[in-house]
Amino acid sequence: MNQPLLWGGLLAFAVVAGVVRLVVGRPLLRGRSLRVGSVSAAVAFASGLALVFHCAAMFFGPWIDAVAFLRAPADMVRAMGVASEIAYWVPAAALLLAWWRVWWPALVALAVTLAGVGVTMYWPYPLVVHLAWLTAVIIVGSLIPLLLLRGPRAVR
Repeated sequence: MNQPLLWGGLLAFAVVAGVVRLVVGRPLLRGRSLRVGSVSAAVAFASGLALVFHCAAMFFGPWIDAVAFLRAPADMVRAMGVASEIAYWVPAAALLLAWWRVWWPALVALAVTLAGVGVTMYWPYPLVVHLAWLTAVIIVGSLIPLLLLRGPRAVR
């Protein structure tokens, strides 16, 4: 599998989804969309950052290790022990809790893909299977804000 092509394609997909969302200014499935509160949005953002860090520590180690204060947590993630599992499963669960009111098929898709990533990471699966689950979770995780989420109401 050509990983640079895969990662480049996934990054492009996520960026295009974000740009489309910003340009349109509203979720594309308005009938199924919901307003996300400030706390839920903050939890989802922090969870997403933690999950991206976990993935980056595994696949882009030299880039992460170039930032001195990230080296120790990245080493902990790469050790694949209990701390690494906590660093994956806690943000994954927090993301599901932050978006718990999302249209149920989308939430189920997110839960299944997050579980698929975790299982193929910590159980003995070929890398290509893990990369397929990562692809799925990145696509689902990019589509939910594009299609279903409205931002918090502005404080007046």
